[in-house]
Amino acid sequence: MGDYPTDGIKLTFIKDMAKGDLLDHLKLCDGTKAIFWDPKLKGPFNLIIDWAVLKQHGVKKMFELQDFIPPEVIENKWQSVIMLIRPNLPMIDMIHKAIRSVSVSQREKIDFHIIFVSRKSTMCTQRLEKYNIIGEFKNILELELDLIPFDHDLLTLEYPLGFKEMCTELDDSCLYQVSRSLMSLQSYFGFFPNIIGIGPSAAKVNKMIQRMRKEGAAHEKPLTPRIENLVLIDRRVDLISPLSTQLTYEGLIDELFGIRNNTATFPGRSFLSEEELAQQEDIKPKQILLTSNDSIYNTARDLNFNALGPFLGKKAKQISAAYNEKNDAKSLQQLKQFVSKLPHMQAERKSLEIQTAIAGLVKNKIDNRDFRHTLGIEQVLREGIEVDRINEDIEEMIYKQEPLKKVLRLLCIQCIAADGLKPKVIEFYKREILQSYGYHHLITFDRLEKCGLLYTQEKTPKKSYPILRSTLNLTVNNVNEREPNDIAYVHSGYAPLTVRLVNWMTQRSGLKYLADMVKHLPGPAFNDHQKLSTTQDRLEHSDNHTLVYFLGGCTYAEVSALRFLAQHHPNNATFTIATTKLINGNSLLDTLIEPCSKDTIPDFLT
Repeated sequence: MGDYPTDGIKLTFIKDMAKGDLLDHLKLCDGTKAIFWDPKLKGPFNLIIDWAVLKQHGVKKMFELQDFIPPEVIENKWQSVIMLIRPNLPMIDMIHKAIRSVSVSQREKIDFHIIFVSRKSTMCTQRLEKYNIIGEFKNILELELDLIPFDHDLLTLEYPLGFKEMCTELDDSCLYQVSRSLMSLQSYFGFFPNIIGIGPSAAKVNKMIQRMRKEGAAHEKPLTPRIENLVLIDRRVDLISPLSTQLTYEGLIDELFGIRNNTATFPGRSFLSEEELAQQEDIKPKQILLTSNDSIYNTARDLNFNALGPFLGKKAKQISAAYNEKNDAKSLQQLKQFVSKLPHMQAERKSLEIQTAIAGLVKNKIDNRDFRHTLGIEQVLREGIEVDRINEDIEEMIYKQEPLKKVLRLLCIQCIAADGLKPKVIEFYKREILQSYGYHHLITFDRLEKCGLLYTQEKTPKKSYPILRSTLNLTVNNVNEREPNDIAYVHSGYAPLTVRLVNWMTQRSGLKYLADMVKHLPGPAFNDHQKLSTTQDRLEHSDNHTLVYFLGGCTYAEVSALRFLAQHHPNNATFTIATTKLINGNSLLDTLIEPCSKDTIPDFLT
């Protein structure tokens, strides 16, 4: 591990440390190398290390891990085969099949290695021993990488099944990974003086990190804390926000096209001129990297989409005016100044062209009548209007067999806004969905119920949502989308409950006020103070920096709302955001919806 930063809350060092550790591991693997990736790791590692750097360290080719070793590895006589995986049993099963696909005589010429990210597990080691292949590996290594920096203020654990495991399987593996990642951050930035949290998973993580600290007390580093508050938020505290359509520019890109590891894929023809379109027949999709390194996107991403057009128009005028400075340059010195600005101007113009093309693609989709209709239904449901009865729009969608995720998002919003549906209403919805989409969704309904997304009023005697909506001002009429003064702009009238809570949690006067809200939320709630060692000074002049950690995922709209909050916080708070996974309503439901399989259909229905 490298040196930790000596000032400020800078996250790039985490990326640099992971890159250095990976290269150190590669040095232990002799000769030419082939890397076999866990499919879910390749994308995150692309953010950490370039292919060119891997080539410099002897890597000839990278493959997605499969149940066989490709012939070219044998034919090219590459000496080292490196399996880079998360510690899960399906990956071990795949490795077993891959190794057995190579003859014994050929295996003798290859050095096999495993690199576990971020730790190896006893179960994985036992499975290797069971398959009698543990002796095939020259090295079994660990690469400590928990949180991956996606941006200067955003970290993700990239644990897509965290919400499902916590809620439906009572599996705390994700929470253990969260706790490890927090202990790593505390080793860099000092212990968090205040730990504030709400929800059952938040309480579990708090207990885990307190226990881990006691176990490692002898090795504590005397660091002055740089992060004043840790806020832990269980996703179950606010399920309406991820189910609601995001209306920031970045949120809409994720909703409509999907953002994976800061990259989105779009139709390639939208980025070509008419002349280029005429010359090309097979036009491939275009992948665009979306990060704060692009100055135009850095500002545009957090805007409500209705504010994007004026912003891009203003930037176009500024760039045009900058190019016109050439005509006003009368002296050699003025011309040199213009030439020095030219690379930046060209980069901005190229960025503007790309963002304008993406904005056009987004606009084409959101101008669709069905999209607008769905937004209207969401707004009515969030305001608690007629949520106690069968919704005719949802009923019609079921009859038309519109996408199930679209139906379930609206149905779950209705259920939460009503604090549970009447038994007759919920049974109607279940019956109609099972008949329209298949009886294997009995499993889907079971998962939704375990997650608190769908339930009957009998189990919820308290009218919690209407009280929270009113007290925390969750629905805002006539929100200013172009020049917002409230976080509700991210959903054009709905403020994410999570961010409202963070606002109160980070105000000293707000903690007492928040106690009245706890009884209406999945508790417990807590505000613990960590004791610092005698060599650790409490921040006397704190920058009031807060780490907000979402347990179960967060949306890009919530990220934008927290960035907006930082700019308008009464205590000048700043935020770093961490999450188990960046999600939207569709990706959240993807982990819960049971796929259609003959094995899941009862015999009497086949």
